[in-house]
Amino acid sequence: MRRQLALSLVSLGCYATGLAGQQAKPDWDEATVAVSGEGAPTYVLLSGIVGGVAGLNRLRAELVSGGARVIVIDPYRLSLDSTDVSFAALARRVVAVLDRYGDDPVGLAGHAHGGGVALRVAAYAPERVFALYLLDVGALPYNRTKVFSTAYRLAPLLARIPFGRRFIRARFLNGLAENSGTREWLDSTTRHAYSEPMLNHIGAVVAMAARLADSVEPEPLPTVVARLRGPVLAILGEWPHPSGPDPEELTALEPLGAAFSVARLPGVGHFPHEESPDSVARLILACPGSRTTGASGSIGQDAAAGRHNNSATFAANCTWP
Repeated sequence: MRRQLALSLVSLGCYATGLAGQQAKPDWDEATVAVSGEGAPTYVLLSGIVGGVAGLNRLRAELVSGGARVIVIDPYRLSLDSTDVSFAALARRVVAVLDRYGDDPVGLAGHAHGGGVALRVAAYAPERVFALYLLDVGALPYNRTKVFSTAYRLAPLLARIPFGRRFIRARFLNGLAENSGTREWLDSTTRHAYSEPMLNHIGAVVAMAARLADSVEPEPLPTVVARLRGPVLAILGEWPHPSGPDPEELTALEPLGAAFSVARLPGVGHFPHEESPDSVARLILACPGSRTTGASGSIGQDAAAGRHNNSATFAANCTWP
């Protein structure tokens, strides 16, 4: 409940960078799917409901400089016109994107609600994921919040009255700051990238948020977790912040045993990929097994889709906490 209430401060930023310039296209533009680097292995980063592809630029740059190929996907922009916006549905669309970029297993990271999508990708297509990284999130049970109310439905009207746009922007940016351990990342360029697309498309934002509020998952969370076959690392901000994961989100992953690890970053809040991208990149790149390839050049079977005991062995080879 603490997370759900805190999200009221930032929920108006859903799909903030993802809505700008949305058009019906057969393929994806760079605000939906962005690919960088030509190295190996490949890491896939999924944005949450705030920030979009642009919000993962700092982490993407760190991983590319470490020699990896990086694919950044905004699963919410990808599903902008879709009726079904459950985690399971968004995960299916992400897998369809990955099919366009080869079939080698990837390291998969998701921030906040993007972590809920990533969890389902790893569960439903375990052969595609050699390791799962959850950025300031645990195992989310559903892709909705309890805070969507009449007040938010009135946001498009509020944005049209004098000073209404300024009020919404200030509330949104204050929510980002409140959930950050350090605010150095919130420079003018970043504030603009997070807030202005949302304000320019406030009606579409609220419409999508309403569909999220009604979304239903096809399977209970324990069933999803039981499908996981690779190691899981939750990278959490240690600085107290209201949008951090609830204890139940981490407890839900305990059945994974030694295949589940937690790393806490001092002085960091809800946006570890923005506040300390170098630290997050070091953790993501810390698995020597992720760079171990067989004769075919792909990740070994134990690492990519082995049983839980193999996943624990793979995780033990990582320099995770």
